Amino acid sequence: MSEGLRAAKRAGQHRERVMKKVGLWVVVAVIALLILTGVGVHRWFNPPSPAAQLFFNGTVLTMDPQRPVADAMLVRHGEIVALGEAEVLRKQVSRDVMVVDLEGGTLMPGFIEAHGHFPGEGLSAVAVDANSPPIGDLHSIDTLLERLGLLAQRRSEGALLAYGFDHTAITEQRYPTRSELDSVSETRPIVVMHRSGHFGVVNSAALSSMGIKEEVTDPAGGFYGRDETGRLNGLLAETAFNPVRSKALALASMDTLKVVSRASHIYLSRGITFAQNGLAGPAAIRALEPALQFGLIPLRLSVWPNAEAEQQRQSGKLDIPEGDRIHLGPVKLVSDGALQGYSGFLSAPYYSLPDDYPEDYLGFPTLSQQALNDQVQQFHCQGRQVAVHANGDAAIEQSLNAIAAARSACPQARVQPVLIHAQMATPEQLERMVALDVIPSFYNIHVYYWGDRHRDIFLGPERARRISPLAQAAQAGLRFTLHADSPGVPFEPLQLVWNAVERKTASGALLGPEQAVDVERALQAVTVDAAKQLGVADQVGQLRPGMRADLVWMDRDPREAISDWREIQVLGTWVGGVRRYPSGEAERPRSAM
Repeated sequence: MSEGLRAAKRAGQHRERVMKKVGLWVVVAVIALLILTGVGVHRWFNPPSPAAQLFFNGTVLTMDPQRPVADAMLVRHGEIVALGEAEVLRKQVSRDVMVVDLEGGTLMPGFIEAHGHFPGEGLSAVAVDANSPPIGDLHSIDTLLERLGLLAQRRSEGALLAYGFDHTAITEQRYPTRSELDSVSETRPIVVMHRSGHFGVVNSAALSSMGIKEEVTDPAGGFYGRDETGRLNGLLAETAFNPVRSKALALASMDTLKVVSRASHIYLSRGITFAQNGLAGPAAIRALEPALQFGLIPLRLSVWPNAEAEQQRQSGKLDIPEGDRIHLGPVKLVSDGALQGYSGFLSAPYYSLPDDYPEDYLGFPTLSQQALNDQVQQFHCQGRQVAVHANGDAAIEQSLNAIAAARSACPQARVQPVLIHAQMATPEQLERMVALDVIPSFYNIHVYYWGDRHRDIFLGPERARRISPLAQAAQAGLRFTLHADSPGVPFEPLQLVWNAVERKTASGALLGPEQAVDVERALQAVTVDAAKQLGVADQVGQLRPGMRADLVWMDRDPREAISDWREIQVLGTWVGGVRRYPSGEAERPRSAM
């Protein structure tokens, strides 16, 4: 080899080494950029809490029985440090304290969601809102089909989703059929979710995408609807609908972020500082991962995995990141369906039944007693809190039996089970809850949204007046919470309180006024008792030193104005001392009051 060739080879080798180094540094730079971008995104959405904040010139409603009311409150770095007179507290901080003039309004702990399905109320960002009055304006199947068609034009590919549909609230008094949905699209899956979340109607493309064939058999705890010829009509109930619902709600990342953003704004505008994602399956949790990782949810969130997700979490196949605003909640189990869908499990037949139902129809359990026992015991004995969905009194009885068996098998487990909905709880079952240390979370807003129909159709007058027996629960010595099961119905904390106090239906009729509680007890149910249910009562739910500054500022005292709850205005919402509502608004340092 000539000297020229050798020199050329050496030069080539040198260039190769240089390029390898350059390539390595490019890779390092890209990785670093991604990390820094991630950190930047996280910091952008998670600004630090102010060094000091002084809230004054209003009523500080603490929800602490030791000191129910204060004149002012001092916060340092997102933690409450003192309550008292404004002049006294002002002397404890430097002159650059951020001062919040409450303008005669009321400051209290931020509202806590005891049970719901966040970010479901944000689905309108990507789906059809099929709610009927008094929530939405859908009156007919034709309008539903029209709105699905408009959604198909706006979203050119992928499945089409509608939520909030209630067949008892529209002109036709029925579900849409598979064929009617096919008229919107024969190629794109369409899923119409019932307001309860327990039923859905799908088109042929959705059946095909899920591998559901005409010869399919009904699963335990659910069924596939069929027309008079025996052909699948698109209706899916309970366990037959669950996998379809999970797939429909496993949104793409950008869609998830749109939904999370809208839901977060809605919640914060109502003074809600702690949301809950109940019955979260693996797909739903993975869809939320970007939002959880980058701190894109500006309020606190309790994630309640279902049995499958919890098993995957324990095996290391699924990660639920915990942090300052992400809370691992109980394992959510389901024992029956929904009363307004005839799938709640009762001990006596429904009051009025469709013609094709047997006269002695009771609804049905989603799990056998033994299967429910096994699930509850498995998680309870692991020290994991369980929350069991049970609407009908027969389902409540099965759930309490399962909890009793688990407590007997593992008396050392200190976790407190939760009974979700507990709508038809009997006095005897309330006493069992006391004995078993169970905290019920009542779906009391059913009184408003479905109370008239429970009285006239599903339950009859006598049973309907006992739905969500709050007064009896209080008399039994139970602490309880209230929830809206959002997006089943909107989570309006003040509406929950109002309904617990007044027990009015959508028509204005009183339904079981003897089961009403006073406003203070109802406010406890959406603050301090909700925190207790989640196991975070040492952090949120009250305003006292050492607690996080999760706050809602209203223009008037809800204790005095709850009868006009719609008129109460939320003026500000803080999470950990950071003002999150109105968005983009923050306190400025002030040297004097």
